[in-house]
Amino acid sequence: MKRLKLIVCFLPVSLVLFCRIAGAELQQADVKTLPLSEIALYPERTAPATVVSLNEATVSAQINARVTEVTVRVGDVVEPGAVLARLDCSDYQLARKAAQAGLEALNARILLAERRVKRTSSLLENQSVSQEALDERQADLEVLSADRRGANADLEIARLNETRCDVVSPFHALVLTRESSVGDFATPGHPLVKIMDLDELEVSAQVYAQDARFLNSVEKLYFEQGGQRYRLKLRTVLPSINTLTRNQEVRLLFDGPQALPGAAGKLYWRDVRPHVPANLVVKRGGQLGVFTVIEGRAQFIATPTAQAGRASPVDIPILTPLVVEGHLGLRDADQVQIMGDS
Repeated sequence: MKRLKLIVCFLPVSLVLFCRIAGAELQQADVKTLPLSEIALYPERTAPATVVSLNEATVSAQINARVTEVTVRVGDVVEPGAVLARLDCSDYQLARKAAQAGLEALNARILLAERRVKRTSSLLENQSVSQEALDERQADLEVLSADRRGANADLEIARLNETRCDVVSPFHALVLTRESSVGDFATPGHPLVKIMDLDELEVSAQVYAQDARFLNSVEKLYFEQGGQRYRLKLRTVLPSINTLTRNQEVRLLFDGPQALPGAAGKLYWRDVRPHVPANLVVKRGGQLGVFTVIEGRAQFIATPTAQAGRASPVDIPILTPLVVEGHLGLRDADQVQIMGDS
């Protein structure tokens, strides 16, 4: 009877141990993993962008003169040095001729003064004149030489003013408006024609601040407008953030054909950060993230920038294995069995 009683007491203990082992086996989840490098997405990003000209100038008169001709019309494309308007140059032509004549007269007087100095020097050697007479001749020559330098400057000014009678374009440009008409009297600063530079163009884009800091690593940037894409290269990211939009302005240069100034479109680039697909992102403890497996246990990796239903960037090594099947019911530190492992 004692032996039978001992057996009866032993069986319940064995059953308890068996149940515990079975329960542990039931808690082990089967999962499938793939390295991030095989599932990573690199989504295309966009930002509003506009083509801007670095030079938009109102070309003005530099002299006082009447407008005799405006040689361009709105919409014309002109080359550097092309005449935009002509001013009456009669007064400046006369001023140049007068300055030329004055200079010639001074040259003649200087030639005479030099001869007088030479003769006086010879007479001084013979003691026929005093030293004072020679000093006077030399002083006269120096005064005339100074006058000639002034006359030369007057002639240069007259020639410069004469060149300003033809108002020319400083660059390859599009004519935007005619600011003056034939018959107007122009004064220095009087606007004649408004033009826009067609060569010195940039693209200005408004990019989210969290995306702008990665643009230096992007290989291919495009401006798209009207169904056509133009290759760009980054010039600078402005070191300031708009307090209302939280955007940063980015300036880019065309790397090849250029769009027209003023064109509005979008900046396109592919994000350099690896993103995990939206279906792998789960919520645990109020945070969104993904699961990996370390030494047979699930580990939750929070992704602070993740958004539900969207591919999310992750800052983890590209070869990190991520759970792609069996992750929906996982909890942090759960024991897991990777499918295919023996």
